[in-house]
Amino acid sequence: MADDRRGPPPDKRPRPPRAQQQPGEERPFDIWLDRQLHAMYDDIAQEPLPRDVVDLIERDSRDASTAAATSADGAGQQAPPAGLPQRDED
Repeated sequence: MADDRRGPPPDKRPRPPRAQQQPGEERPFDIWLDRQLHAMYDDIAQEPLPRDVVDLIERDSRDASTAAATSADGAGQQAPPAGLPQRDED
């Protein structure tokens, strides 16, 4: 029986190259999408962050600077964050 498949499967076929877009040149869909996203989300992006999120960011920043100082001193390993199991290292 002859094999009727012709060529590689669709996911293996070579794709034609995309049209090269010049820097600064936007396609109409990209312009439309940009405008729509700004119309929908600009007001939300201008809202202040909730206090609990700001506290998390500040705490993480403090923890990172403490960890950097600890590793710079060569004082040893840092304990994992609360709630995470410790790793056994060989």
